[in-house]
Amino acid sequence: MRCALALWLVLVAAPAGAAGEPGAAGASGAAGASGAAGASGGGLEALGTAAPPCDAARAHCLGLKLHVAVGEQGPVADPDWVVRQLAQANRHFEPIGVGFQVVGVEGLPEAAARIEDARERTALGRHVAGTVIDVFVTAQLDDIDKKDSVIYGVAWPKGSKKYVIVSTMAWERTLAHELGHVFGLPHSAYSISIMNKTQRKEPPIEQRTFHANELAVMRAQLARMLREKVIAHVAPAAAGPKPPAGEKAPAGQTVAPAGQTAPATGAPAAPAAPAEPVRARP
Repeated sequence: MRCALALWLVLVAAPAGAAGEPGAAGASGAAGASGAAGASGGGLEALGTAAPPCDAARAHCLGLKLHVAVGEQGPVADPDWVVRQLAQANRHFEPIGVGFQVVGVEGLPEAAARIEDARERTALGRHVAGTVIDVFVTAQLDDIDKKDSVIYGVAWPKGSKKYVIVSTMAWERTLAHELGHVFGLPHSAYSISIMNKTQRKEPPIEQRTFHANELAVMRAQLARMLREKVIAHVAPAAAGPKPPAGEKAPAGQTVAPAGQTAPATGAPAAPAAPAEPVRARP
């Protein structure tokens, strides 16, 4: 029943460009059904081992910790979905020398397969710790501002820090968009920008990225977060042996990708000063 409702909501909400994700409905890059629950199986380990390590040529390798809802059919996201989201994030952050790497995967209870309201979004914050960027993956993320609608992603605050919640219905650029918020960006009026939520035909979707002015804000925010130890560099992972096929960690257990160890959960990070907003062009 929930799957049927989710499909209906996608069909209703997608044309409105609902979400933290910009882009016209029907454009290439929607994960949609391909990222649906247990689509290709493999358990939590497969999500971590499928994700490539950070490019060692990047000046800044930053860790992402995935928190993924797990149902009877397994994780709500499949490895291909994770790889596509990560590839787009790495592509759009390349101009500021940032690369992202999955440093841990944690299972969440099946109830997290749908995040319905602000209370449930906030409750995820209890899993946030250390100097990584936490990314929560759900099958359905309800719009708390518009009844009977869904969104594809959101950057949610916890004190001075933000974590990301992404639905498997999301466009491939959704993670990159929400990470833009983590790095201090508001929504944008620049036509080139992936932070612009309005539907438009130009420029083509494949040419959209961060505007130069947004990159300047992100560089400043990156320096500030590193300086105040909100985030920290991680070493690019070395290739290592994959865990046995079919082995699945229970919800709540952290699994480190091959060649890595799960990040320690340190004390709360020091507050980060807010970035100045980007001035949109008229």
